[in-house]
Amino acid sequence: MVTSVSRSGRVPVLGLALLATPTALSANTTTTVIPGLAHELGISTADATWTATAFGWGTVIGAVVTATLLRIRSVRTTVAVNAVLVLLGTVLVLLAPHLSVLLAGRVAQAMGGSGLVIVAVSVAGTTRRTGAITAGTGLVGAFGPLAGAALSEVSWRLPLSLSLLALLAVPVVLGRVSAERGATGHQVDVLGIALVAGLVSALVLVPRFPVPALIVAAVAIALLGLRIRMHPDGFVPRAVLRSRVFLVLTAAMCALSTSYFVALYLVPRLLESQWPASRIGATILVTLAVGSVASLLFTRYTTYLRPSVVRVVILGAGALAPALLVVTSSLGAYAAATSFAIFAATAGLAWFATKVGKDVPPERTVTAVNLFTLSYQLGGALGPALVTVIV
Repeated sequence: MVTSVSRSGRVPVLGLALLATPTALSANTTTTVIPGLAHELGISTADATWTATAFGWGTVIGAVVTATLLRIRSVRTTVAVNAVLVLLGTVLVLLAPHLSVLLAGRVAQAMGGSGLVIVAVSVAGTTRRTGAITAGTGLVGAFGPLAGAALSEVSWRLPLSLSLLALLAVPVVLGRVSAERGATGHQVDVLGIALVAGLVSALVLVPRFPVPALIVAAVAIALLGLRIRMHPDGFVPRAVLRSRVFLVLTAAMCALSTSYFVALYLVPRLLESQWPASRIGATILVTLAVGSVASLLFTRYTTYLRPSVVRVVILGAGALAPALLVVTSSLGAYAAATSFAIFAATAGLAWFATKVGKDVPPERTVTAVNLFTLSYQLGGALGPALVTVIV
């Protein structure tokens, strides 16, 4: 999974963690910010929830853009572009006079933040370092709802601007990553990129607009299949899709990620009928922290475990999370589901990312990792959208 980016040694893992974690923090503040922004902008709560959908959509589009940049430009350029997107998006959020500008700002923030997460995972290099980044993302993200509630006392715009913290890590990362360009002599597969972007956009909108979104997704899949057949070295290389390991791990990652984000947004709704908001916030914080720390410890020692054991633990935790939400009526079990869900998603992202390029050509390994990470970002967009249908 290693991307050759270092000029004078690997990027410090704390720098990579700082690059990645503010996006999760900013995303998770949305749930407590919506009432305030709806009131100030004079819109309904339903309209205000589009800020969450817009952020989720921006993350998957940002993943597509970053995967492209990493193939044709340098890692340094990719970091710089995404940093500019975060900065631009934050400015729009701070100044937005109405919802349309706010949505544009959140999309730009999400695109840049998602790209920085992908860069951090791509250059980490080992399961232990990747695990520290993904667990840190989950742990910092756990403070999102509380940070949103606290900062909203001043202004609802402040918690939506926390993505800006990632820029503190940019100078450190730029000083260590390579300025060498990626693939040269190859044209950018604009049509392939557009089809992938259209497909993931349609999938994100399926819960809200099922029939038209499914039709668009089906058309995009058909056209993408034709594009891959005609242009096997395009944005989605045929050599990567021929890898059974890639297909299985990518599908598993999307499922684990979707399950986590469903739990993250659904569990507070399940608890609110019987628990006060303060207790719900504290409980979610503790359960997410426990799951994140468990993931961090687990990924540190996966090298001492048989791969089959690691797979069983990750997938078992991932299956247990939705099971607790479906087959039980215990509030404690609902809360525990978030721990299992975040553990499975963050540990899976860290460990699977080192395996996903196992049987693809060496020159396609980075592409496989980037597309795999895109599947995690897609789950992050699908989860909140599904919750709006469930509840």
